Amino acid sequence: MSVTEPSRLPVAAPRHVRRTVYRLLMREKGTVALVCLLYLGAAAAGAALPVMLGGVVNGIEDGWGATQVDAVCLGLFGCVAVQLALTRLGRRLGHRFGDRSSARIREQALQRVLRLPMRTVERAGSGDLSTRTSGDIDTVAGLLRSTGPEVLAALAEVLVVVAAAFFVDPLLALLLAVVFPPLLVAARAYVRQAHPAFLSERAALGDLTEALTASAVGARTVAAHRLQGRRVALGHRLAGVRYQQQRRIIRMQSWFLPTLDLAYILPVSAVLCAGGLAALGGGPSVGAVVSCTMLAYRLSGPLDRVMYSLTEFQEATAALARVEGIGLLKPESRTARSQGSDVDLSRVRFGYGAGPDILHGLDLKVRPGERLAIVGPSGAGKSTVAWLIAGIERPRAGTASVGGVPSADVELEDLRRTVILVTQEHHVFAAGLRDNLALARDEDDDKALLDVLHRVGATWFGELPEGLDTVLGQNHHRLTLHQIQQLALARVLLADPDVVILDEATAGLDTRSADETQAVLAEALAGRTLITITHQLDAAEKADRIAVVEAGRITELGSHAELIDSGGAYAELWKTWSGDTV
Repeated sequence: MSVTEPSRLPVAAPRHVRRTVYRLLMREKGTVALVCLLYLGAAAAGAALPVMLGGVVNGIEDGWGATQVDAVCLGLFGCVAVQLALTRLGRRLGHRFGDRSSARIREQALQRVLRLPMRTVERAGSGDLSTRTSGDIDTVAGLLRSTGPEVLAALAEVLVVVAAAFFVDPLLALLLAVVFPPLLVAARAYVRQAHPAFLSERAALGDLTEALTASAVGARTVAAHRLQGRRVALGHRLAGVRYQQQRRIIRMQSWFLPTLDLAYILPVSAVLCAGGLAALGGGPSVGAVVSCTMLAYRLSGPLDRVMYSLTEFQEATAALARVEGIGLLKPESRTARSQGSDVDLSRVRFGYGAGPDILHGLDLKVRPGERLAIVGPSGAGKSTVAWLIAGIERPRAGTASVGGVPSADVELEDLRRTVILVTQEHHVFAAGLRDNLALARDEDDDKALLDVLHRVGATWFGELPEGLDTVLGQNHHRLTLHQIQQLALARVLLADPDVVILDEATAGLDTRSADETQAVLAEALAGRTLITITHQLDAAEKADRIAVVEAGRITELGSHAELIDSGGAYAELWKTWSGDTV
């Protein structure tokens, strides 16, 4: 379980988001210009239809014959064909542009995440970060692929329709413009309210995802400490927050969306009524009134698409602000090199943020190759010790060093070769088994991959339909929790670190599977320093030494036999665990 409440990552300002969008457009300005021209051409072909029909009305009034009418009708069919072809081509190019742009955003976000300080990632929690790199990017991608090109086509059609109306009759064209002022006022008010509302809703989703993920992953720990009520209450509270944010959005849409009816009613009614009366009084021709009425009717479609898309634009803008917020965090400079694998915590004091100290002058030395178990009550500071050794956090006072160098200063690649922290949170990527293993080390030799799977007892890989090429993941071949644990441990063996820290790494397994995993680890990690943070005292019994952490201090340190003989806190814990009342 997380030792702190997650802290949200920053959100980019609107100006920063606009610059990001501008860079995306300018990166392929030729494609963007071509798409705009295609949509303008399609809109012109579509707007030509009512203009030509108005000409037919006037022509019939002037005595046109069938040949002339047929020629215009043939032109109408040609305009329809041109409009369909240009629209299809524009959508195809726009969709491909959106795919490439969203891929760039996704790749850039992943690169930024990988450069983030580890403490920032841990404190942010998996919920906020995962929603930014998955759901938020998907929302932006949807805008770039479909909604964006559709709105561009709609805007082009609005411009061409208004221009066509002015070409037919400038006075009647002014009647089309009566719809714009109320729509602009409504859109401006909606945008001002929608941006913060969608930002809050996306943040609430991240908090809820974090809470549910933490409860699911740490289910056994929650049950062991009887925290079910607190976790359920937290989930209900965060779900209520998101519900209120969604209601806020619905309330905005409940007054905004009805205003879109103006796009259908006002321009058509204005042209029909005023234009018809003017035509009866000897003003514009009947054909001009017919053309402008049809143009006004055509105007409702693109205006409708533009106004309805404002919701998606606000949602995507909020999502992009969250994605770009990752880049506002600067990577930390870590250049030191470790000079061995000995672990030394000396007079360490530590607290999270501005909070009180969690560790109070803690001292601990772990010899290379030693097997150390850290036990103690929940909240005593055990996981914090692991984070300090792994270089995720930096002590307020004292030193936490690996190989004689402060672990928080060790260059990341060197630190990952020296220390690996394995928690109860494991991830299976939607990729082949080979790729999932290669995350730890790029290994071309299949024998080496199969060897580590065999060493962790993952005999199930022999039953996979395509062996190492079998795609894993929720929508592909799904692994059991025990198999996921074995995959994580296989990655550890491939990485071949000097120090391995297991922070409740087997907490989600049943007793039998946990015992099997511990036995496999004992053999597979022979010769390495192994630090195990656990509530399972049978695993602690097999360690060379056991450290008891209480209230941020090590109160007992020694072998299992020594601590039992001392009759202290560990001895009492062991009696409770084993049922020994002697």
